[in-house]
Amino acid sequence: MRRKHLNSLKIYITLILTSIILSGCWDVMEVNDLAIVIATGIDQIEDEQIEVTFLLYVPNPSGAASGEVSGSSKNSYSISMTGDTFSDAVMKLESEVPREIFWGHSNIFIFGSELAKKELGKQIDFLVRTAEPREQSQIYISQDKAKIEVNKFVSINTAELFSKLPKSRYLKSITLKDIEEMLVNNSQAGLVPISDTNSVKTSADTIDSFAVKGSAIIYQGKMISSISGEKDIGSQWLLFPKTNTPININPDGKNGKVSAETIKKSTKVTPLLEDKTWSIKIKVKTDLLILQNSTSLDIYNPTVMNQLKKEFSKKIKADIEEFINHIQKDLKADVLQFYEAFHRSYPKETDDVKENWEEQFENIKVSIQVEVKIKNPGVTNLNIENK
Repeated sequence: MRRKHLNSLKIYITLILTSIILSGCWDVMEVNDLAIVIATGIDQIEDEQIEVTFLLYVPNPSGAASGEVSGSSKNSYSISMTGDTFSDAVMKLESEVPREIFWGHSNIFIFGSELAKKELGKQIDFLVRTAEPREQSQIYISQDKAKIEVNKFVSINTAELFSKLPKSRYLKSITLKDIEEMLVNNSQAGLVPISDTNSVKTSADTIDSFAVKGSAIIYQGKMISSISGEKDIGSQWLLFPKTNTPININPDGKNGKVSAETIKKSTKVTPLLEDKTWSIKIKVKTDLLILQNSTSLDIYNPTVMNQLKKEFSKKIKADIEEFINHIQKDLKADVLQFYEAFHRSYPKETDDVKENWEEQFENIKVSIQVEVKIKNPGVTNLNIENK
């Protein structure tokens, strides 16, 4: 009998303790009480002030902010705040908007080029120091004012557009986590995609779409230059392995071109230090899909296929060499993290030249090997030029 009472007492105690732990959703936030940040643009304006433009999604339009609202479309609003720093502008927003600011869906941060040239690292500090912004948020540098770009996206489809950016194989992307690592590593250098907008006219309206046009070169927390064209394509092979890279070649002695895109690509960097000579071997492997053949070549012919592989390899190697020559000789910015590669293999020797790494980096000998496989020449052997 006594044992039965003891068992009952244990059950009651367990239930009481469990009820204390299961205290319910005490910190729940109702959706209608939120102002959801979708995108953020950060610019530097006069008097060293920082202007931050927020693209907000407000579930209930009646909760519109009382600040400088640039435009609205259904439930999306853009509002700009100025402050001494990025964080100062955010705090002012929180005092102006009668809702809880929620960063959980903030997929993109755009920094104006003028700010990026002066103090990108200083303003990034806010994003990496506070716990609210997502580490996987995409970072871009605007070709113009970031405010202009953000204001163009006041539409109900903006959230869906930005949520798909990281999944696109055609857009280069750098996350908040990536740029944090870039700013604290020994090289303190890297690339950030440059953003812009494309306007598409329809019969009823003009639609603005997000675009990436080139890359900004970041060194010691500042944008020191930008690249586009062949140099930018060369950077994609080494720094953006998940990005689809288009390739066009003009085979020797033939009219027309052969166009392809990457199905898969990989890069291996091997440092070598022999007799005080610093060198890097870069091996690039890629699988290609032929998209178009406007020449008279029969690309199903094994001999022609081998010729095309050599031509594509030559083109890829030339693009990479142009990019590396630019960052080594012109900018002396180790965006490829050669320092980290050497330090892993030769820590003592690398530490010895740390203070003069710019000079050392400029003189590193780089050899490039490209291996191309054409996995898919297309679904037809139709060749209009031969008809």
